[in-house]
Parts: sequence; structure tokens; C-alpha cells
Amino acid sequence: MWYHVSMKKSLIYLIIALFLAFVVQPNINSKLTKGNQRVPKNAHNGAVITNENVEYKTDVKDTTICLDAANNTNENSDVDINLELTEKIGQALENVGFKVVYTRSSDTTLTNTERIQIASKAKADYLLSITTNSDTDGLQRGYSIMTQENKKLISLSNTISNQLDAINYTVYQGLDTDHYANFPILTNAKVPAILIEVGYTSNDTDLSNLSNDLTQNKIAEAITKAFVIAQK
Repeated sequence: MWYHVSMKKSLIYLIIALFLAFVVQPNINSKLTKGNQRVPKNAHNGAVITNENVEYKTDVKDTTICLDAANNTNENSDVDINLELTEKIGQALENVGFKVVYTRSSDTTLTNTERIQIASKAKADYLLSITTNSDTDGLQRGYSIMTQENKKLISLSNTISNQLDAINYTVYQGLDTDHYANFPILTNAKVPAILIEVGYTSNDTDLSNLSNDLTQNKIAEAITKAFVIAQK
């Protein structure tokens, strides 16, 4: 009698062990694996987005940003930093779904009126102008932002400064909305515009950072993230 009871218990234990081994365990592994995987999603432009940059919003294809590389005034280098940086910003914006147009893509000199006309013709939601600064004082460094007296643009400008501060490539000199009339690129109220003076080419540290490919990419990503945040 004892022998038969023992055999039944052994059989039950065996069935339970087989159930755990072949049914429960694979399901657990499957769930854990799915939770740990980075599942890519396709953005509107085909760029791959993973969990690492999931904070980037991709439903921005109806937003057009006109990027303006100011005329090259960098006397300390043969490289057109404004154009190089603007192109990187454009690539980063396009990668997350923004529509991007440029006022220039080569060593061309345009008037401010022509730049505004390009943005207006493209029906741009934003005109972002990128320029460098210079000073007789070689210790003067930092970036600053100028924009129109517009709550939406001021909010976006503050977000841009927060993102640029996070990469710590130079110091922040502030946001100016009181003297926008001094900057022709900002004077057309029908074209929402922001001007970023990204740094001083007369300062060795700023010039080195602005000429660095890695830093340019960080600046481009920071500005892109700010535009993404602004769409939320």
C-alpha cells in the first residue's frame, strides 16, 4: 500500500516538474526577453528610433523649419562654421521627421530680405538663423539667443538654451527679446524667427568647440530635442 502511494506521489511530482520545465519556464523567458529588447520603430522619414531616443516625437512631419546659415564672417578659419553647423542641425531635424528648407547650402551671400522671402515662400513654421560672434576681447565667449516678442518663440528659445546648457560647450549669455528690431532677420512678424549666436570665433575655446565635429553634432541634437519638446 505504502509503495503505491509513494509511486503516485512520485508520478505527480514528475508531472509538475515537466509542466514547469516545458510550459511555465519558456513563457517566463519569453516575457523577460520581450521586456529587455529594444524594438525599433520607423519614423516618417524611415529613420530608426529605439528606446534610447524614444523621447523624440516623430509626428512632426507637418512642421517646416527654415534654417539660415548667416554669411561667413569667421576671419580665424577658412571653414564656414555657420554653414557646417546649420547642415548638421538640418540633418538632425530631418531624422526625427521635421521638414527642413535652407536659405543657402553653399558659399553664397544673401540679403536678409532674400532669406526671409525663402522662409515665407516655404511657409515655414520657424526660421532659425545660425551665426557666430566676434569681439576685440579674446576672452569674451558664450552663446546668446535673440527672438521676437512672442510667447511661443520665447518658450522655444528657453527650451533651446536649456538643451544647449546641458551639453556644456560654452557659457550662456542670455535671451534678448527687447532689441530684436536690431536684427533684420527677426523683423518680419509674419515669419516666426529665432537667431542663435552660437559662440565667439575670436575666443580660442569657442572657436575650437565650434570647429569640432563632435561638438557640432551635440549642438544639432540639443536644438533638435528643443524643437521636439516644443511640439508636445
